[in-house]
Amino acid sequence: MKKLLFSLLIGGTFVNCTMVAQAQANHIIPFSSATVPQQVYFHDVEEFLAQYEPLLNQGHVYTLAFEPGKGIYIVSSPASLNSGTDLLAVRQHSFSSKDKLKFAKWCNEQLNKGNILTIGKDKDGTYWADIK
Repeated sequence: MKKLLFSLLIGGTFVNCTMVAQAQANHIIPFSSATVPQQVYFHDVEEFLAQYEPLLNQGHVYTLAFEPGKGIYIVSSPASLNSGTDLLAVRQHSFSSKDKLKFAKWCNEQLNKGNILTIGKDKDGTYWADIK
């Protein structure tokens, strides 16, 4: 009986250690959205604005480009306008308008021509774009 109990105790410990070692060896590190590059395409600038308007209102600036057959995508988000960079909003832009649809139409035309645009929105509600 002692041998059986001892065998079960040692065998159980061995199995338990083996299972823990395998679990640690196969540990999967979850990916966050920051570690997995993900390219999102938009049909047009109107669709981009519909999704990113709140961030534009907070002073975020985005660079957009067009890839034929796929759509418009974000090249980069280089900066946010803050007290140190508010001077960017004061300078002359390639195009600016308070009319969202007029702005989106102009941006779509420029992107379809192959231009890359940096776009943002001033505190007064004026959309602006610079051709890169």
